[in-house]
Amino acid sequence: MKVLAIVLAASFALTAAVNQNAADAQVETFLAAESPADAEAMAEQFAPYEFDVLYKRMQQGRTYLDEKRGEYSLRWKSKSGPFFNNIVDVPADYDPAHKWRLRVQLHGGVARPSPNAQPPGRQPAAGGRTANRIEGEKQIYLHPSGWMQAQWWDEEQVDNILRAVDTLKRKYNIDETKIYLTGISDGGTGVYYLALKEPNLWSSYLPLNGSLAVLRNPANGADGEMHGNNLVTAPLYVVNGENDQLYPVAQVEPHMAWLKRMGVNVTFRPQAGAQHNTAWWPTERAPFEAFVRDHPRVAHPALLSWETERVDRFNRNRWLIINELRADRSRESDLTDLGFFQHTRRSGRVDIRRNGNRFDALTRDVRAFTLLLSPDAIDFSKPVTVTVNGRPLFSSAVKKDPATLMRWAARDNDRTMLYGAELKIVVP
Repeated sequence: MKVLAIVLAASFALTAAVNQNAADAQVETFLAAESPADAEAMAEQFAPYEFDVLYKRMQQGRTYLDEKRGEYSLRWKSKSGPFFNNIVDVPADYDPAHKWRLRVQLHGGVARPSPNAQPPGRQPAAGGRTANRIEGEKQIYLHPSGWMQAQWWDEEQVDNILRAVDTLKRKYNIDETKIYLTGISDGGTGVYYLALKEPNLWSSYLPLNGSLAVLRNPANGADGEMHGNNLVTAPLYVVNGENDQLYPVAQVEPHMAWLKRMGVNVTFRPQAGAQHNTAWWPTERAPFEAFVRDHPRVAHPALLSWETERVDRFNRNRWLIINELRADRSRESDLTDLGFFQHTRRSGRVDIRRNGNRFDALTRDVRAFTLLLSPDAIDFSKPVTVTVNGRPLFSSAVKKDPATLMRWAARDNDRTMLYGAELKIVVP
């Protein structure tokens, strides 16, 4: 019997080792996928494997190799015909053993007719390299390509930016907590748009010489409606010139006051005597960079607020997804954005706070929403409780699921934002 027990133990150990090797091989294939869709197609293959082993492996991420340095383009065709020409700039001493900050910088003059016209944010310089008007600390830079048919507030442009960032994250060791967004003029306005509609990547938002008011003008054709409360968890660093010909400080100050009344974390830096340029950069660079350093992205914040008029996209903020809308019996609610933006479509909003395994939500015009549960945020050995509008709706243990882990890992491509379960809540 003793010999049989030893044989069985050895057999089980060998089987476990074979299974682990198979899982490791599949993870390597998963991480080598060229796109989120390619990776997600593999997610269900991981259902038989041990969750905690997979989770630890996904936290480790890829083994990054030496990659191209200097300036080059990421190019793919747009729906309107021209190619997106996204400029990447990688430091000459890039070291894949260390995590690197990524700055995504949106240029001005987005109404230009062609993506090949020289963006105002970048000018020819000696040595074959394009000059950056607001050159910063040593980091990887991405300068997306925008023009009249692909403005910063167009859905296709959002897809372009997300694709470019995902492509870089698959090649370079980018610190997911330090991917930040800035832009000049129209680019500054584009920063506001992405904060309002697509917040999951960004650690902080630094709009320069831009204006929120552009997004509330229907003539500018922004895709979707804007909901100001979506900025509540968006760290904003705003710069405008006193004598800016387009968006002077006097015009922008009421916007900043509105943001502060809603509780938005906004740092406003008006530049005395400045016009619509970046002449102030030499003195503004240090506080700009300090703000970026002081605001790493929090993957699982305890408080979220999100509002959307659609559920096919622009309906997620970190671990909160709004799945279904409906008209409540009364539109009267404390969940408003104080009227800066005008709305013509019905929208739904969820404000939710997490305290350990307890979630307390207030909703308006939402029939269902999903919570993405991470082992970094909750204790899966204890029950999860959810209260909506003062009414207990869920109280039970939730099981960690390997396929869920890998499905969201495919979509997010993020070592710091991993989920073990989806919990869908239907609001009565």
